[in-house]
Amino acid sequence: ASSVAERLGLASPNVLYRWKQTQLEESGPIASTLEARVHELEVELQRVIRERDILKKALAIFGRNE
Repeated sequence: ASSVAERLGLASPNVLYRWKQTQLEESGPIASTLEARVHELEVELQRVIRERDILKKALAIFGRNE
């Protein structure tokens, strides 16, 4: 948020957060549902990235024995 606020010339990322909250309140339950889904997908993505990194390390370890 800080880098986005800086690129937009905003004084603080708090402006973005307030704008986002206002938009969610005005958009109703559909926006809240989408926001929740985005959060779920971000959590899942982080899990998959961790799993991928573990598998890369395991491949490097087991590949050394050949």
